[in-house]
Amino acid sequence: LTKPQQREINMAQQQEDNQRFEITEDDLEQHTKDGPDVPSIPILNRENGEQSPVCVIVVGMAGSGKTTLMTQLQRSLALPSSTSEDETSERKVGYCLNLDPATLSVPFGASIDIRDTVDYKEVMKQHGLGPNGAIMTSLNLFTTKFDQVMGILERRAFAAEQNQQLLDYILVDTPGQIEAFTWSASG
Repeated sequence: LTKPQQREINMAQQQEDNQRFEITEDDLEQHTKDGPDVPSIPILNRENGEQSPVCVIVVGMAGSGKTTLMTQLQRSLALPSSTSEDETSERKVGYCLNLDPATLSVPFGASIDIRDTVDYKEVMKQHGLGPNGAIMTSLNLFTTKFDQVMGILERRAFAAEQNQQLLDYILVDTPGQIEAFTWSASG
């Protein structure tokens, strides 16, 4: 097949796929009338009956805009940001985690940052690794302490200490190296 023929076949397959998964107004009407066809997932509630925090884990290829999305999510949820000083009494309370050890700067206010625990460049130097290997090794080293991260999040989400609001959101930014999620224990 020539390239134009292959492109035409690919476009036809994409159109077929789009038609197969197209949601019609009848589908929406049926869904809202009868409810979803799948059983709902129970949401963990706190002891005081409030809903537990929403956790958003941003995953994608390198350069796909994960960190930009995190920055915008933080702004739209009115979480404290390193660039914003406005304090309002009705703002949502959240935690942002940066799990990308190789990023040079984090444009959102990260409550927990892997770079505070693991020095990516030092890992690369000590182990003679390239950039991707150093990212994978840094993530694996960080996972040895992840129980502490979970402990912090659980304390903030479910048993707030005096004068501390419970978390509404947990936002997690991840590195773009897809191998971290496809074949690594740290992913």
